[in-house]
Amino acid sequence: MTTQEHESHTVKRLIADACAQAKGKPVLEVKIAAAKCSHLDEGLVRFYWDQHAADTVCQGARIAFREVPFIQQCPYCGHKFAARKQNARCPRCRAEHTATLLGDECAIVEDVIAAA
Repeated sequence: MTTQEHESHTVKRLIADACAQAKGKPVLEVKIAAAKCSHLDEGLVRFYWDQHAADTVCQGARIAFREVPFIQQCPYCGHKFAARKQNARCPRCRAEHTATLLGDECAIVEDVIAAA
């Protein structure tokens, strides 16, 4: 898979996640956290977002992109979150043992701001 294919595939997944979180409401802003291991290029994320978000509730949404050290997932509640260190405590259920995600899962939608 080329870099562009990787970016395109990841952005499609992020748009699907953001649309699900918006529950049908128009999206004003999407906050994305990407771990360094994702090797995502912010410029390409924005480029593909504009292409793939057309005709979805995410069309025209502002993107707030930030790079973080790790993306963790809690094995107990399934919550994915940005973390400063590996094995960080889950902010949702407070579990102590979380897993570091790799590859395409290294980018998440942290928050969606939708219209009222």
